[in-house]
Amino acid sequence: MNKEKRDFIIGSVILTILILLLILTILFVLYQKEKESMLNIPENKYNITDYVYIEKVDYSKYSNLFTGNLEIPKITLKNMSEDIINEFENNETDILLEIVNSSKTLESKIENSEYNPTSTINVDMDYSINNNILSIKYILTIKLDFNLDSIVKTLYFNYDVENKKVLSNSELLNNLGYNTLEISEYLFDNIILKDKEMEDKVIDSLSNNEMTIKDIINNKEEYINRINDKLINLNFYVNKDNISIEYFNDDLINICYVYDGENKYEITQYKKG
Repeated sequence: MNKEKRDFIIGSVILTILILLLILTILFVLYQKEKESMLNIPENKYNITDYVYIEKVDYSKYSNLFTGNLEIPKITLKNMSEDIINEFENNETDILLEIVNSSKTLESKIENSEYNPTSTINVDMDYSINNNILSIKYILTIKLDFNLDSIVKTLYFNYDVENKKVLSNSELLNNLGYNTLEISEYLFDNIILKDKEMEDKVIDSLSNNEMTIKDIINNKEEYINRINDKLINLNFYVNKDNISIEYFNDDLINICYVYDGENKYEITQYKKG
């Protein structure tokens, strides 16, 4: 065998080995990614449709007062104890009653039959099962004409489908392994200090003393503990790999200092680690 032929065979063998190694490397990387993906997906043995039924309630009789879609979604629970189902339904009924009350308010303001409605009704609704927890949020927002304040009513529901139990916020966070102090620090850094400068002045909500944002940061631990003490009063919705923390600005920011801005309903996402 001449030298050129031998070199060609050796080169071909080496090239084949390199290609096989590349293929094996690619397959290994794909396997690891698939494995990680599977590990990150919470195990759900339950079907959401076995527990939640959505129907539309027709409020078109108020079309002379409201504009937009007046078929309002309503949630009905299934396959739970009668007490749990009834309590949820009563809470939801109280929220939907705001539509009737708002209609009466608008009627008292209208002075002629040619009124062109601009008030709106909107429902932000979500429901899912993650980590064997059925989580529901239902937010009704009514924006009213005549410079009347908007109405926001909320209903949150977290249910352990495996143990057939409604979870308090404390139980929910504990079951999911969340550290409440870490959540409180996250809220302090990202909500309490949001859009604030070091020399901005605020009024401490407990002492009523005027302080700068720098003073509050210097006493960060005290304010984080304040938030932590009130954390269970906020609303929580369980997503696939995080939780939504939902609140009115007044309810959260006033824990630390007097809030004088618009009292909006806000949502922030928190993920462990």
